[in-house]
Amino acid sequence: MLLYELVRLQGTVDQKLQRQRHRLSARQLRAELRERRRAEQALKELRWARLC
Repeated sequence: MLLYELVRLQGTVDQKLQRQRHRLSARQLRAELRERRRAEQALKELRWARLC
């Protein structure tokens, strides 16, 4: 019985860690996309500035 409880607890801990890693990677992805959009916007503004 004790072994079963330990195995079940380890599975729960593994799931929590996996969710946390997924959350962090999603947060990193959003940050990278936000930075890419900022860079693209800066390039667009630079191009317009050269035209004027």
